[in-house]
Amino acid sequence: MKKRFAFLPILLFVNLVSLGQQYSNLSFSPAQPKPGDKIHFEYSNKGTVLGNESSFDAIAYISDGQVRAQEITLKTEGDKWIGNIVTNDSTKVVFLVFKKDELIDNNKEQGYSLMLFTGGEPVKGAYIAEADFINGYGSFLMQLKSDPAQSLSLYNKEFLRYPDLKSKYLASYAGLLLRIDKSTAKEKIQPFIDELTGNENKTEADYQTLVNTYQRLGEKEKSDNFKKEAFQKFPAGNLAKGEKLNSFYNEQDLKKKQGLLKTLLKEIPSKTENEKITINGLYYSMASVAAAAKNWTLFKQYASHVTAKEMLANSYNSAAWTLSGESLDSKVNKPNLILAKDFASKAVSGMRYAMEHLKNKPTYFTDKEYKKNMNYSSGMYGDTYALILWKLGLKTEAYKVQEAAVKAMDNNNQEANERYIIYKEKVKGVNAVKNEIENYVKEGKSSPKLKEMLKKAYLSGGHTEAEYASYIENLMKEYRAKLKEEVIKKMITQEAPKFALKDIAGNNISLDDLKGKVVVADFWATWCGPCKASFPAMQTALNKFKDDPNVQFVFVNSWENKKPEEMQKNADEFIKKNKYTFQVLLDTDDKVIGNYGVEGIPTKFVIDPSGNIRFKAIGYDGSADKLVDELSAVIDVLKSGIVKE
Repeated sequence: MKKRFAFLPILLFVNLVSLGQQYSNLSFSPAQPKPGDKIHFEYSNKGTVLGNESSFDAIAYISDGQVRAQEITLKTEGDKWIGNIVTNDSTKVVFLVFKKDELIDNNKEQGYSLMLFTGGEPVKGAYIAEADFINGYGSFLMQLKSDPAQSLSLYNKEFLRYPDLKSKYLASYAGLLLRIDKSTAKEKIQPFIDELTGNENKTEADYQTLVNTYQRLGEKEKSDNFKKEAFQKFPAGNLAKGEKLNSFYNEQDLKKKQGLLKTLLKEIPSKTENEKITINGLYYSMASVAAAAKNWTLFKQYASHVTAKEMLANSYNSAAWTLSGESLDSKVNKPNLILAKDFASKAVSGMRYAMEHLKNKPTYFTDKEYKKNMNYSSGMYGDTYALILWKLGLKTEAYKVQEAAVKAMDNNNQEANERYIIYKEKVKGVNAVKNEIENYVKEGKSSPKLKEMLKKAYLSGGHTEAEYASYIENLMKEYRAKLKEEVIKKMITQEAPKFALKDIAGNNISLDDLKGKVVVADFWATWCGPCKASFPAMQTALNKFKDDPNVQFVFVNSWENKKPEEMQKNADEFIKKNKYTFQVLLDTDDKVIGNYGVEGIPTKFVIDPSGNIRFKAIGYDGSADKLVDELSAVIDVLKSGIVKE
């Protein structure tokens, strides 16, 4: 008799069918739509972060095996906003989000969603589609909070209805179990692995499942053994092809990579669209490695085979940036600058063509979002081109190109802003930049360098140092007031998951110990570049509040995939080497980072004295001043009691 397998006891307690999500400010019609139906919705922004906004965007994400973004035309009907979502015959679930600049109503990070139905039940795969969206695309598209336990429940519902889906999603299921509790994950997944392993007629998909599952469980040897077995049984299969592609992309030696390219080009035809995309990627990778080796002849040779304009523009810009010396102060010989100018010009024109045609837009972006992203890239490429023009002595041309570049980036790139002001000052004079730098200061987009230039311009008008001090303080007051308003709009109220961890000195620290304080919890890892780039600013913020007994910073080291003692040693060495005064807590089993639903690091949470998460910030944009100012504003708002807990 074939052995049966049940994933978790929780299966006994979940409902087979959820009749759809109910929201107090959002309703769908029909409530149980079929794939292919047009779904009408009514939305009220009252009581949400968009409550004071008179206009905003609505985007629906259709999950049908892919994620497809759909920009919704909103109309008003009384005090409601109405719109329609168009589904297709393969739609399993739709998610809806409402946005205005940095403000986003995503149902308090839980998402507004609606499953598609057939015969009175959610379509096959709907529960898994919802779980996968929340834990994947939903994180960066809608800022949804990942909830492994909730996702596990959705998977269990699906497996009860359709046991045949277990093998297909085993690796993802193992990943969820690991995020919830590493110590019990293998025990819970092992029975089904054994059943799959014992199948004498394993398909390539079965092997792929076993390889991926053992990789998730951290058992490399077993994963590699099944991979080898699959290669022998399916030498021309997807696993074998994937392994060759991985070897190619990981290889950074130019000559070895050339050899691998020849082999792959013989094995991969260029007939289907996917095959063409793969070959495009091969040439793009070759061009990147040639550029890293500064072999510009080979770079041009491989770049000429890249047909995707966005990829080609990126290749040319990266090469041009390297040749430019990457800063105003670096010295570069004229032949390199001339070659850089040619590459930069190709990058700018290639991006312009791509923006006009939008041929390679990912399905998960709306046209508006994709154009905005491409516009920013276009600004970056213009910034590179302007730097090269400046170094070639073409000052006025460089200034004009840079002016367009910072506009394309909406003045959100600090280094580009600095170069723009420097160019303009040289071309137009010191007084021509004063008003623009003032605006940068008031918008929180300034830098120490720009403030120095503003001081120079201000003092050149006959003002004293004392007058300047008062003048800059007034500008900063205006900025801080605006920042405080923005911070209050973005504040949330969610109960902070409890934690009890050891710090690198071996002390036990729990969230309960910190009750009554404003807590800044920064999740990071020693391998994370953006985390480490943000740390000087975090040290500045910590120093600002170090004497305040009501404020506590903790730096939660996670996702290291190392033994606890090695994790402690590495974190300790890193902190001491860089002379940071951080209190580092060790999340050795990644349970805390999972409980907080972190999808990318660095992620910072600000927790109020009552133990509620009030603010969340993901990533680091490179502006130290902005990071310090934003955290300071949040802390000050919470301490002042301006917002209710």
